[in-house]
Amino acid sequence: MKYNKKRNTAFLYETLILEMTKALLSKDKERKEIALDIIKENFYQNSILHEELDAYRSIMETKGVSTEWANSILREAQRTYLSLHPEQVFQTQTNVINRVNKELGKDTFNNFTPNYKSLATIGQLFSVKTPVKRRVILENNLISEMVAEENNMTVEPVDNLVLNIFIKNFNEKYDSLLEEQRDLLFKYIFSFSDDGMGLKIALNEEIFRMKELIKHNKSSFPELSERVNSLHEMLESFSKKPIDDKMLFKVMKTQEFCKEL
Repeated sequence: MKYNKKRNTAFLYETLILEMTKALLSKDKERKEIALDIIKENFYQNSILHEELDAYRSIMETKGVSTEWANSILREAQRTYLSLHPEQVFQTQTNVINRVNKELGKDTFNNFTPNYKSLATIGQLFSVKTPVKRRVILENNLISEMVAEENNMTVEPVDNLVLNIFIKNFNEKYDSLLEEQRDLLFKYIFSFSDDGMGLKIALNEEIFRMKELIKHNKSSFPELSERVNSLHEMLESFSKKPIDDKMLFKVMKTQEFCKEL
């Protein structure tokens, strides 16, 4: 069956994520920003491509469940996909494809995507043009993957080799930072991959940890009371502000102070 991978929303997203990872690795800031801008423009929360991507993810990320659960998730994912306006999906996909072709180059679509086979299977299952007999075969294949234990699967969302090299270079470059600083910075760099959810959770936990540490050590260092109060107020104020470079820098400086305490 003829299949156009460029009309697979999950493939488009994975390709852009991989392209960003490669740009980070090669320190190509301009290319990284272009890929990130395309993602932000077309895959933002509640956008039609984000909703379609969630339908793909609900199947891709389900592992080790019962056959009954797998069937239910598969049906719900199909229902979600079919509820989306096809013309709007097509137009938004076209926007992504055009921007990638013009700003990143057509070769971007040749990136090796390790989970391409599964993405293609889901894409064909979702398509109303897929014959009934083939649809049944595709459903059975996907249910088998969803029922299988996760550690038995070899499907990964990002090229492990590229990601591992990036992590190695990242750790070498920021070796002088504290472990908690490196962890926060790493989550900040990759916050685009989950709409910043992982970063927000990590930042909230880290701010809570530092506030508690400052609170418990406040009486032990009366000479630092003014600075401690100032830091505590600053950390409190972060809950009402958007996360940006400036905030991250202040948090990392506070991490140094807490380490000294």
